[in-house]
Amino acid sequence: MSLYVRLKTLFDDSPSNVDTGKRFFAYLIDWFLGALFMMFPICLLWLFQTHDMEGMSRVSLWLIQDRLSTSQAYLAGCIGILFSLFYYVVIPWKIFPGQTLGKRAVGIKIVSLDEKDVSLKTLLVRQVIGIMILEGVFYNVSDIWHTLVSMMSGLNFTGILMYQGLIVGIFSAALAMAYKSHRLLHDYLAKTKVVLWQEPVKK
Repeated sequence: MSLYVRLKTLFDDSPSNVDTGKRFFAYLIDWFLGALFMMFPICLLWLFQTHDMEGMSRVSLWLIQDRLSTSQAYLAGCIGILFSLFYYVVIPWKIFPGQTLGKRAVGIKIVSLDEKDVSLKTLLVRQVIGIMILEGVFYNVSDIWHTLVSMMSGLNFTGILMYQGLIVGIFSAALAMAYKSHRLLHDYLAKTKVVLWQEPVKK
C-alpha cells in the first residue's frame, strides 16, 4: 500500500461545505476577541494596583512580577486563562452551541462527526488540549500558560513551547489544506468538524 493511500485512510478526505477562507476569517475574529477577553482582567488588575494607564499597553505577566509580585503575576495569569476558557469553551457550550463569536459571525459551527451538538468534554479536548496547548502559538492565551510554566519551574520554557506550538500548528494547517474535509488537528483529536450554519428565521 502506497504512502498516499495510507494517508488517505488515516485522514478525512470527505468534502466539506466550509471553505478554508471562512475558517481563517473566523480565526482572525476569535484571535482578536479572545485576546480582549484574556487581557481585560489582566489590564484591570494592573490599573488597580499601579494606576499606570500608559503601562497597560505593554503589560505582561513578567512586568507584573517585576513591578508587583510573583503572586500577583500568578493571579493575573490564572484569571486571564479563565476568561479565555469562557470565550473558547463556555460560549460555544452554553451560549451559542458550537460557535465562538468568530464562527457565529461568518456562519459556521462546530459539530461532532455525526453532526450533533458538541459536549463540554468535546470542547475541552478541542479548544483546550488541541487549540490552546498543542497548537497554542497561534492563540494569545498560549503565551500566558507558557509564562506561568516558566515562572513556576524557574526555567525559561517559553521558547521551547513556542516552537513546539509552531511546528504542530503548521502541521495542523497543512492538514486542512491537503484534505477536502479541511479538518485541523484539533478536529481530529475531538472528533469534530465545522459545517455551515444559518441563524433560524424568527417567526
